[in-house]
Amino acid sequence: MYHQDRFTPNGITFRRFGPLARFDHHTPTPPAMDPAGRAVLYLAVDLATSACEVFGEAGVAALCPHWRITQAQPVRDIVTYDLTTPGAALAIGALPALAAGNEHRGLTQQWARAIYEDQPAATKVDGIRYRTAYNDDHALALWDCDNAITTARDRTGQLLDLPLTHPRIHPRLLAALVPRHIAVTHTDETHCPNCQRAAAP
Repeated sequence: MYHQDRFTPNGITFRRFGPLARFDHHTPTPPAMDPAGRAVLYLAVDLATSACEVFGEAGVAALCPHWRITQAQPVRDIVTYDLTTPGAALAIGALPALAAGNEHRGLTQQWARAIYEDQPAATKVDGIRYRTAYNDDHALALWDCDNAITTARDRTGQLLDLPLTHPRIHPRLLAALVPRHIAVTHTDETHCPNCQRAAAP
């Protein structure tokens, strides 16, 4: 799920600016464009999990026309360090809470950098599999592997990338968010903070 603008032209755009989010492995302090080109993309197992992660903290999903959802698919094997496996966090010296969203963001970012740099798994990992904070379901933080995924297509060849206001998507969004007390509203570009940020020089 993403806001389509000049920073994020599609749903599989890796973000080089950081660290901002939970398992960002970027190095700048304060957040900036990573000088080494480190980039991250977050993917969730389904629409409900993605929507809760995107809008859960604000408690409202204020939809402008640029909010969209993409179904991604791998084009090669993607290896992740699975923090949801029992004992996986302890194996690298972390607490199990690292996988469950209960740790401070600065600490989770430190662990992301450590896993990325130290590569504790038997093979090189492309990111982390973890449980989300708002929906307690699975998600991925992928690092520097934009050549590993693409946007999926339906049987007619159309890209599976649709606005959240699309008739096929909006009812599912409401069903996911309203029971979790996350309001769904609508706004235009002039009142959307993401649109305004993207339009700024």
